[in-house]
Formats: sequence, structure tokens, C-alpha cells
Amino acid sequence: FHPKAVDLVIQGSINDLNGNYAQALLAYQEALIYDSTSATIYHSIARDYIHLGKIESATRILKKGLQVDPNFLESRELLARIYFRTGKLEEAKNEYLRIIAQDSTNLEAHLKLAAIYKALKKPQLEAAEYEYLIKTDQASNEIWFELGKLYFQQKEYDKAEKVFRRYIDQFPEDEEGYLALGAIFIAKKDTLGTIEWYKKTLTENPHFENVREELVKTYIALKKWQAAIQIYEDLAKKDTTKLDYQFVIAGLYFQKGDTSQAINIFQNIIKKYPDNWQAYFRLGLLYSNIGKLKESIPYFEKSIQLKEDNPEAWFRLGLAYQQKGDLKVAETKLRKAQELAPKNPWTNYYLGALLFQKRQFEEAIQYLNQSLEASPDNPIALGTLAATYDELGQYEKVDELYEKALQLDPDNPTLLNNYSYSLSERGERLDDALEMVKKALEAEPDNGAFLDTLGWIYFKMGDYEKALQYIKKSIDLRSDSAEVLEHLGDVYEKLGQMDLAIEYWQKAHQIDPDRKSVILKLEITNHK
Repeated sequence: FHPKAVDLVIQGSINDLNGNYAQALLAYQEALIYDSTSATIYHSIARDYIHLGKIESATRILKKGLQVDPNFLESRELLARIYFRTGKLEEAKNEYLRIIAQDSTNLEAHLKLAAIYKALKKPQLEAAEYEYLIKTDQASNEIWFELGKLYFQQKEYDKAEKVFRRYIDQFPEDEEGYLALGAIFIAKKDTLGTIEWYKKTLTENPHFENVREELVKTYIALKKWQAAIQIYEDLAKKDTTKLDYQFVIAGLYFQKGDTSQAINIFQNIIKKYPDNWQAYFRLGLLYSNIGKLKESIPYFEKSIQLKEDNPEAWFRLGLAYQQKGDLKVAETKLRKAQELAPKNPWTNYYLGALLFQKRQFEEAIQYLNQSLEASPDNPIALGTLAATYDELGQYEKVDELYEKALQLDPDNPTLLNNYSYSLSERGERLDDALEMVKKALEAEPDNGAFLDTLGWIYFKMGDYEKALQYIKKSIDLRSDSAEVLEHLGDVYEKLGQMDLAIEYWQKAHQIDPDRKSVILKLEITNHK
């Protein structure tokens, strides 16, 4: 070093230590005037450019420094990192290869090359990097695992098995290795091998919960229910106080289709542990899942008595009352669930949907929007919000929401029907509406609501014979709908058959005495 260059490098180093990178940069740049052959000075300038966010300048100065001294490893490593972080993978690859040519054991270079080859979809070269690190005893357990995964993804199962067996030898306490080997047996469709492997593993490592779960899943897939149940019955015998095992056993009986045995297990738990809220909650869920809503309600209520802050119990209780038709009680339960879980998309959605059902549209919008804040790509919530705005006549919003919902779930028959019905009611884009409802009917050809929509579109198009055909089909399937009965009356009116029109309007009025449109039609006919 030139003496003046030495002084300036010291100044630069002090400024670097104090975080004064711009001042340090000036000192190093001046040092180059006195010594332009120092790779160290070029490297220091590049580091300060990086601190100042001038990556392109750092790249240029590193290249100049490497022209001065191609073997200055720190600069080549820094240049390789810049290329890697900025996505210039080919340039990064070339620099790391030069680093390895200079230092074959450089761990960072091999790892970065593996990552580059992964990104470039060159699995053989990626594997070669991992194999080298294993061969030179530089491999962590993550590297071993990545190599096994790589072979597995390439369907080179024998190689993957070899790696994972070596992995298990190296890291016998890591459950992931045993699970990976089980996954290989499954991929090879060796069911017997899978079961034997998991059983052997559990004999040697009874604390491996995930392996146990995978063995149970394998038995379930083979419908070997008793074998799956036996695993947890053995555990339950060893620890009679751990109710989780009993809950799993009950769940397995339920999956098997033995509902009565599942119920017996829950009832026995309740007798033995009458203050266990989970037992009541799970039994309530079971009854709910088999459609016995009346039976589910007392168990959800007892669960809430024991644990008032469980939002899911309030939520399930609200749904049970809603399906029972008691909307007033359902609302109080769902409001409590929403209060306990204010950001949960489903508590907000079902409360909003209930308020929509009760025609409290403005408040419904509030909760449906909160549901979408938590889960913005939920087509069900988008569709319900669209229907709510439809009731308020805000059709631009309606169309926007239905379009978004159908982008997410283009084949959803309910969305297709509801959007097409909205358009038909407005008399807009009837050809589009017709296309959508026909698509919905392809999925559900016997859906009465969809058939009514199709008939109503034909009504709006002036094709009353086709309207009659499809609305009558709809009534055959859902004769208790005031709306469909009114539609049929409207069709008969257009066809000049007023006696039949009045007959069906009267039927609609009997089902829904407050339906204003029907009341008006009947009043008009009475005054004629």
C-alpha cells in the first residue's frame, strides 16, 4: 500500500464502523488514486455501495477489482451473492463455479449452486451438490433431507429410500425421516411394506405420534377399522385418564359407520367425567352431523355451560337452531359466536346469512363484509353479499360481486342460478342469464329453483309456452314455493287463462299471506 492510501483506508474503515458509509466511500475512492492495484480497496468500495443501495455500482466495482486480482475470493463471493439476490441465476452460477474451482470445499457455494439448479429445474445437478456435501461430511440434516426429497420428487424411489435410511442412521431421533420412508412405500404402492415399516418404527419409538397417525390413516384407507381402533384402544388402556384417545376411538367408530358405538363412548365419557365440556361438544357435533339437530342442542348447551368462551359451540348451536327454523334464538347464539371470534370468516358469514334470511339487509352487509375481510376469495360469501345488494337494488354492486364469485368458482350452480335470476328480474342480459342457468341445470337437472329461473327467463323473453313448461316442472319439485306459484299464475295470465292465473296466485297467497305482489294482483282481479 502507498502510505497515503493506507491513511485513507483507515479513515474509510473508521467511517464504516460508525455507519458513515458515504464518507467511507469518499475515502476509499481517494485511496484508489494512490493504489489502483488493491483488490481490498475495490471490495471496500463495493460494500459501501451496497450499504447505500447502489447495487449496480457495487457490481461494476467488484468486476474491476476481480480484473485486478481474479483470486480475491471475498469479492467473488460478494458478486455471486448480488447476482443470486437479484435473480441473475446464470451469472450467479458462473461465479459460484469459479469459487469452487478456487475452493472446492466452500459450503456456501455448493448450497447456492444447489438452490440455483433447483430454480433452473436441473435436479441431477442439484443432487450432485448435495451428494458432494454428504461425501465431504459437510451435510446438515436439512441437506440429507433435501436430497431424499429431491429423489422422491423425481420418482427415483430406490435412491430416495437409500438416502432416508442413511438419514435415519445419522439422525435416529428425527421422526421426519421415518415418515419420509413410509411415504416412499406408499408411493411404490407397497401397502404391506408401509404397514410393517410404521409398526416397526412404533415398536422402537412409541413416542412418534405422527407415525402412529399415518399408520391409522393407512388402516382407514384399507378399511381395516378394527386395526386402526385397536391402536388407540391399546393406548387408552395404558393411560385411562387421557380422554383424547377415547375421542379418537369414537371418531373412528363414526367413520366406520358404527354411530351407536360412537355415541356410547361419548356417553360413557360424560358419565365418568360429567364436567368435561369437550365430550358434550363432540357428541353434539356427532348428532349434528347425522342430521339429529334436536338431539344436538342440549349437548352444545351443556358444553357452553362448562366453557362459555368456546365460539365454536355457540356457532354450532346457532346453526342447529337456524336449521330447526328458530331464527330468533339462532341469531342470539350466532351473535355470541361472532362476539367471541370477531375476525372468523364463518361466524361473520353465517350471522350475515341469517340476517339476510330475516331481511335485515343493511346489518347483513356489515357481517358479510367482515367475513370477506378475513377470507376475500370466498365465493359463497361473495354470492350471499351479491344477493343482499340485489334486495336493495344496488345492481352495479350485485354484478361486480357475482362476476368475482364466478371467476373464483365458475361452475358453481347456485351462483350461476342466482346471478341469472337477478338478471332476469331486471330484464337485462337475458341471453347471458339463459346460458348461465342452463349450465347450472347441467349440474343439477332436478333442481326446482333452477327450473323456475329458466322458466322465468323465457317469460321475460316472451316465450310463454316454454315458461309454462319449466315452471310447471319446478312446481312438481317444490310446490310449497309462493314465488314459483306466483310465477305460474303470471304465465297463465299472459296466456289468457285468468282462472288458472287467479288459482295459482291464491295458492301463493295461502303460503305467504304478506307477499305484496300477489296481494296487488288479486286486488286488481277482484275489481275487474
